[in-house]
Amino acid sequence: MTKKVCLLCSLWLLAACRDDRPPAPTAAQSDQLNDAEDMLNDAAQDKGPGDRSPGPSN
Repeated sequence: MTKKVCLLCSLWLLAACRDDRPPAPTAAQSDQLNDAEDMLNDAAQDKGPGDRSPGPSN
């Protein structure tokens, strides 16, 4: 029984140590992501505050 528990714990620890992260982006992909982030930031600044007037009451 003890050997089975030890084996199961070892297998569980090995499975828990796996690195399932996706690979890091390449330099070109990183540049594209930075450009997209800059465009989103510019668009958010251009919009400005929305209409904050109260809507019609029911």
